[in-house]
Amino acid sequence: MPVRRSAREIAEELRRLGERSDHDRDRLELLHEVSVYQEELTVQNEELMHAQIELEATRDRFVELYDFAPNGYLTLDAQGVICQINLTGSAILGRSRPTLEQMPLVAFIEDGHRMRFLDFMRRCRGIKSPLEVSASLSIRNPDGPRFVQLICRPRFTAHKAVTEYLTAMIDVTEAARLEEERKRITAERSALATRLISIQDEERQRIARDLHDNIGQRVTGVRLKLEAIAMAGDVEAARQRAGEAQRMVDQLDQQLDFIAAALRPAGLDVGICAAIEQFVREWSDTFGIAADFHAGTIGRSRPMPEVETQLYRVAQEALNNVVKHAAASHVSVVLERQDDRLVLIVEDDGRGFDPEITPEQQGRPLGLVGMRERAEIIGGSLEIESNPGRGTTIFLQVPKAFPPPRD
Repeated sequence: MPVRRSAREIAEELRRLGERSDHDRDRLELLHEVSVYQEELTVQNEELMHAQIELEATRDRFVELYDFAPNGYLTLDAQGVICQINLTGSAILGRSRPTLEQMPLVAFIEDGHRMRFLDFMRRCRGIKSPLEVSASLSIRNPDGPRFVQLICRPRFTAHKAVTEYLTAMIDVTEAARLEEERKRITAERSALATRLISIQDEERQRIARDLHDNIGQRVTGVRLKLEAIAMAGDVEAARQRAGEAQRMVDQLDQQLDFIAAALRPAGLDVGICAAIEQFVREWSDTFGIAADFHAGTIGRSRPMPEVETQLYRVAQEALNNVVKHAAASHVSVVLERQDDRLVLIVEDDGRGFDPEITPEQQGRPLGLVGMRERAEIIGGSLEIESNPGRGTTIFLQVPKAFPPPRD
């Protein structure tokens, strides 16, 4: 392949040929060669222009990918100074890109995590191969602290020298918040489970007290009557004492039925209204306190089973508190539906109390606390209105007590 002459050499040759009139053929050959060379230059120039356009398009795509990536990307020097950062990274730090470049990243680290960042940079400088170094940190942002994970990979030259530290900054604030929320919910569920177990234990203790205080005393009375019958001197006295024992056994049987029904009311199988109405009636007969029950329109749709169970237990506990503390002569129980809410009201005309004073200060059992916790289990709220000498009213409201309608 002939050696191509430079443009200067061709121009000099043209000048010399122009001074010599006897070399027309050489001049024509040279002009032809110049024309071909010019066409080659034009083609090469067009190819270079196309290559430049493609290179600029590739660069633009890279810049867009770099700037609008879901994670922050920044380049640090050995001292942790930001040499370059993408738009996502500047948004995480809450500053503009020109403001951030040439600033030390440690200035944006929360005080409690700065030593962790310095250790991160020390580990980055210490690695001798393109391995990743990571650290979880909290950074300052104008909108509040954010939690990030830094992942660094050093860039090495051909001589194994580090030129810069390429670092990814992943915003894990939302993940950290969800983790905290998960821990909180887990703790609440654990506390609720513990409290449910405590409620069950309190229920067992209450039943044990009822058996001991009521049933046990009545059994003792029956036993004494039977002993008196055995010691009676005549038939008439024995018959009289046997009648008294029979009445005591009847009362004992009634109280046992009441306790058994309280453990699992059969009325719940047919609905909350029937269950509470039956309980109020039996409670009134057992303890001799006048009581009435009023049920509004519940509708054909029954409340959810867990709502029915907890409502029944609250009504049961409220009436038990009346027996133990209120010294009331009359109790009214109302159950009604208001849209999708279910409302239970228990009102007595007893001695009342000051709701601002805690049950412990009044020497009262924790029945009110248990009722509130039962209300919270089904997403309801419990309010108590009471004044000394003016009775007590308990309001339980349960929103969304009914299952959603089927499509």
